[in-house]
Amino acid sequence: MPAYRVQWQQHVSLTATVTVELDELAAWACEHLGMRTINDGAAVGATPAGVRRLLEHNTRMREELLQQWAAAHMPHQ
Repeated sequence: MPAYRVQWQQHVSLTATVTVELDELAAWACEHLGMRTINDGAAVGATPAGVRRLLEHNTRMREELLQQWAAAHMPHQ
């Protein structure tokens, strides 16, 4: 019997409940995503403390980083 390979794209919605401290999320974002900030007109590496403050006040950024953190920490087959 012949074997065929097919490939397609499909939109997937995923809901995950993750437990992570904001300090850990901020440190991960600085190390693994290379977050940057502007300091005296120059782009420099963001500090975990600065990212933590951002996450406390910016819901959209917090949700985006949580999505990226969850995807990076999912078991891969």
